[in-house]
Amino acid sequence: MTLLDCVGIGINGIIGTGIFLLPAKVFAESGGASWISWFAIGGVCLLVGLCFCEAAGREGRNGGPYLYASDAFGRWVGVGVGWMALAANVFAYASVARGFGRNLSFLVPVLAETTPQIVLAMALILGLAFLNYRGIKPGALLSDFFSGAKLIPIGLFVGVGLFFVDWHRLSLPPPTGAPQLTAIKLGGLAALFACTGFEYVPVPAGETDDPRRNVPLALFGSLLGAVILYALVQIVFIGTHPNPALADKPLAEAASAFMGPWAGRFIAAGSVVSAFGYLVAVALVAPRYLSSLGEEGALPPLLARTHGRYGTPHVSIWITALVCAGMAIFTDFDRLADLNNAAVFAQYVPTCIAVIVLRRKRGPSSFPLPGGPLIPLLATAGCFIFLVGTKSQDAIFSGWTLLVGLALHALWRLLRPTPAAA
Repeated sequence: MTLLDCVGIGINGIIGTGIFLLPAKVFAESGGASWISWFAIGGVCLLVGLCFCEAAGREGRNGGPYLYASDAFGRWVGVGVGWMALAANVFAYASVARGFGRNLSFLVPVLAETTPQIVLAMALILGLAFLNYRGIKPGALLSDFFSGAKLIPIGLFVGVGLFFVDWHRLSLPPPTGAPQLTAIKLGGLAALFACTGFEYVPVPAGETDDPRRNVPLALFGSLLGAVILYALVQIVFIGTHPNPALADKPLAEAASAFMGPWAGRFIAAGSVVSAFGYLVAVALVAPRYLSSLGEEGALPPLLARTHGRYGTPHVSIWITALVCAGMAIFTDFDRLADLNNAAVFAQYVPTCIAVIVLRRKRGPSSFPLPGGPLIPLLATAGCFIFLVGTKSQDAIFSGWTLLVGLALHALWRLLRPTPAAA
């Protein structure tokens, strides 16, 4: 994959359904200053992203945070991080696939029913699995296409909407009545789901041209661009929507208000394109987490087996697809999105700390961060600030998910064949 392919994975991993649905929720928490909430959570993610950049500058293999944690802290921590990274991606993949029909129901009303949504989700997951089974390049090219296509409606919304903004609305107080700093933090937590996904970029590093250069550039560039774009979207939404606190489809409704009904339909269609672009990216990346666990011996090597003709980890691709399809059948979008938010910190925090450890163990990176340990420590502190707002039931579920992964690793270590003595 080229630098453009990596940028496409980054844009598609970050910009999905969240930006089309979350602005109203963020406004409900922090009012007119909600655009600052995007910079608050986005700033933390940028700090974490910088840590990913330095860590990726030492690796040319598939695996991302699993490899960083393994190299820094040993096998067991690495397995735990890799398993939780896989879990977070599976939750996100299944949630967006399940929510795809709900977005499309704005244009195709029959998809408002649960059964058609499930059928569509399964078709998407299995279809993308077949595409990636045939080789990473077709999947990467499709990712490139959708990374550009999804920016068109968002760009139109911002480019035109800024001329219609009522700037006085940016001084509206938080609807909850919370103190301003608290409200900004709560708004940032509400915005978190839309800012994750940048960690997808280093996962297929082993299939990337010049990964020590292209992965850091693509990761930081796509994340920084997304955060700025999100803040502009929030400003236009606040300044143009008739009742931003009660919006159901925030961007489509706001576009209808300042450009007319055709614009609302165009933005709704754009949300579908954006969601599909996200699915293309996560379908490409998620199986590589599982294949890396097999490649490194944490789980059976069958998971790392590559296809003789296409060179793809076909076993992991189909297992991931079947698990995601099953979750899309039995669990809805909102619950899966909450589980993803709780699990994602399990790969962010260890990666930030690993940067400090790997400087001593592995030497310099091709993307060294300035300031010594300052950026990794700030990133870690920022994660904990937002982590304390996670729902208790989601944190408990994440704990059980981690224990399942470690138990499977322990079982494999007991059952795997012992190499014959020389």
